[in-house]
Amino acid sequence: MRLARILRSVVGCVIVATPIIGLMAISVAQQTKPATEKPNPFPLSLFGQAKPSDYVDETKCMECHDQKHADNPMARAYASFQASPHRPFVQAPDLPIDKRGCQGCHGPGGPHIAQVGSDDALSYIFSYANASPREVALACLRCHNDVMTEAHWKRTDHARANISCISCHKIHQDGHPRAFDATGKAPRGPIFPSAAEPRKLLKADQATLCGSCHRQQLNRFRMNFHHPVPEGRMVCSDCHQVHPQSAGAKGDADPRTPTQVATIGLQSDKETCITCHAEVAGPFVYQHDPVEGMTGQGCLECHNPHGSQNPFMLNLYSRGLCAQCHADKLATHNPGRTCWQVGCHVGIHGSDHDPNLLRK
Repeated sequence: MRLARILRSVVGCVIVATPIIGLMAISVAQQTKPATEKPNPFPLSLFGQAKPSDYVDETKCMECHDQKHADNPMARAYASFQASPHRPFVQAPDLPIDKRGCQGCHGPGGPHIAQVGSDDALSYIFSYANASPREVALACLRCHNDVMTEAHWKRTDHARANISCISCHKIHQDGHPRAFDATGKAPRGPIFPSAAEPRKLLKADQATLCGSCHRQQLNRFRMNFHHPVPEGRMVCSDCHQVHPQSAGAKGDADPRTPTQVATIGLQSDKETCITCHAEVAGPFVYQHDPVEGMTGQGCLECHNPHGSQNPFMLNLYSRGLCAQCHADKLATHNPGRTCWQVGCHVGIHGSDHDPNLLRK
């Protein structure tokens, strides 16, 4: 009897322990199983899979792409790059081979040269003209990750609108009379003859370039009262920041204000406006709520920054501007001109003397 009880106990322990041991074995197997790395997307895969021997001397590129007078822009690519401000940076001898010269942007040339003449030749090199906006961004951000990260780029309105780096920037400075840019559009002259010269490898001056998409804003600069963009004393990037990133990041020529970091637009714009209009910056004892961003759209509640038919770029003139918020005052107030010009509410941006923004 005693022996039987011992045997039953042993069998019971084995039955209970077997599933536990099995689960432990599965867990250990899963932990020791090598993790599968997610493959790099194209074009990063070109660089990730390349061997040092895949990189060739740039004279090999010249054999096909140094035809200065050819109509095909790809045949002129090497020749047009020689005049580019981008060239001295990518020719630095201390750069790693995968970030140097033509192959620093387009990938290793060896596999591409081996496939020249076949239908798959472009699969072994990165052609910006045939790439998607995301692929272009991935390629450019290999070096320009001090400007923004891929995560930053994905959150921009430009990325959501399929606007890529080469929609605005032109690396190959091609002066060929029949040259087209990477988007297939012919170059055009400046919209405003006095506009500031283009910089940072932009395809055109900022008013012309930004205005090709933002036409409503561009047309407002033709109104009587506008910021001096047509006169060349301002550019779009003085207020708008296309590359959202941390303030004062490496490679940033002008440290950005909190507003410029947060958004390309001007949803909360006081920090941007007071960089020039310091006289209305305050702080004031009695604040005008829209100016402080407590209600409405801040400065945009009263002003249109691109241009207006009204003085001071106001959205409306006379008491109609104030009546947008203070409609209850229309029945008892008829100042004749504007609420501030008649000498009553003179502290429209804020006052240190009166809660109703009246004069002293």
